[in-house]
Amino acid sequence: MHDAIRGLCLLAALAFGCRIAAAGDASEPEILPIQFAELIGQEDAAVEVLEIPSVVVRDEAAAGKAAGPIEEIPAGSVVPRTIVEHPVVDVSARAADGLRIDDFSLDEMPYEASSGTWFSNGRWYGSAEMLWFDRSRNYRRVLGHDATVPLPSGANLVGTLTTTGVPWGVVPGARLTLGEYVGRDYLDRDQSLEMTYYGGLAFFQRDGWNALPGSFLVTPLSKFNPPGFNGAQFYGTSHNSIFNSMEWNYKLHRRLGRDQLVMSPNGNWSRHAERAWLPAFIVGTRVVNVNEAFTFTSLRNDTPPSQFSGNYNINTQNWLWGMNFGGELISQNEFYFWGLRGRAAPAMSFAAGQQSVNSVNTLAEIPGTKIPLQTGAINRANSNQQLGAGFVGDLSLFAGWNVTPNFVIKAGYDFLWVAGIATATRQFDLDNVRNRPLDGGGQIFYMGLTAGCEGSW
Repeated sequence: MHDAIRGLCLLAALAFGCRIAAAGDASEPEILPIQFAELIGQEDAAVEVLEIPSVVVRDEAAAGKAAGPIEEIPAGSVVPRTIVEHPVVDVSARAADGLRIDDFSLDEMPYEASSGTWFSNGRWYGSAEMLWFDRSRNYRRVLGHDATVPLPSGANLVGTLTTTGVPWGVVPGARLTLGEYVGRDYLDRDQSLEMTYYGGLAFFQRDGWNALPGSFLVTPLSKFNPPGFNGAQFYGTSHNSIFNSMEWNYKLHRRLGRDQLVMSPNGNWSRHAERAWLPAFIVGTRVVNVNEAFTFTSLRNDTPPSQFSGNYNINTQNWLWGMNFGGELISQNEFYFWGLRGRAAPAMSFAAGQQSVNSVNTLAEIPGTKIPLQTGAINRANSNQQLGAGFVGDLSLFAGWNVTPNFVIKAGYDFLWVAGIATATRQFDLDNVRNRPLDGGGQIFYMGLTAGCEGSW
């Protein structure tokens, strides 16, 4: 027992002495953690430094210095931080790519213009436009000339009254459209049904011709010297023409693509519609009405109408009905658009015309001369109808501005052509030898300015 106790005390004394020797021996290596073992013996090892640039400008002089080798920093020293200047990236609120883009003449608005809220955001839509149109002149016919001036051949000279002597003036009209969105197809294109009234154009012109002093007027419209027309001293004409159209169309048009998320300079994100070309297809039916009335009158000075006068009236009515085909192409931006629209309608033309002549002459000869006149009176009327081919086409060039999400103002220039109709000035038949058929080869060309607004709800 005593031997065991003495052995334990000896072992403890030996262990204590070895620990004191190890603490005083600096040549023995120090035990390091395993992650720092590779740095043993590398006193000047280079350490890579990760630099994070800053967009804050602090020291312009320091920003221009080139980076040199990293110096050894004594332990416990305060390391100064150099902030390098970097240029601020220009940004724009334009809805293109969120960064700087080429400037156009019109910049985007400072608030959101999402395609879901600015365009096609309702079930119904409509537009109202005012028209200011002019039209082509009449079919040219010589109505009369002064007897002292030879009748020119195919020329409108002084001394000749023609149907084209006075141009038409600009008249107002209207174009009204009402449409309803009926859904989208499998390609995400909008489908709509719309009705358009196009017309209210009422043209009127008046012309007159007086004989030279001591002379008289004659007309080439008749070869049989009709009483009340040859020997007159005044010829007068009046002509009015109206146009109206109704359309019922199905319209299929492309929608804008996905909105873009754009970061403004203040750091806020907003949705903006993307610029795009929007084509559309139009198919439907169209009905057009063109009515004309022409009056040719004659009188003598100081002679009552009951003794010498003439009144020749021509009226025509045209109804055209056919299929309507067209298209539309719009360059749509966030707050403005421009484009063109064209439609063509091959049609059947239903034409009708009426003529009446009322004239009288009780004078045996022209007063002051020995020139005889045809005496008597004419009172007759006739009518005709005809079915033929016709055509209606129009082209619109327009531009507009989105004032609010559901209100647009726009303006444009329009062209309109109607062919295959019986115009009044192609129906002259003063002789009335036979019941002359209608001449359905007439055409009218209209053009002018348009301005109006449209909205959706």
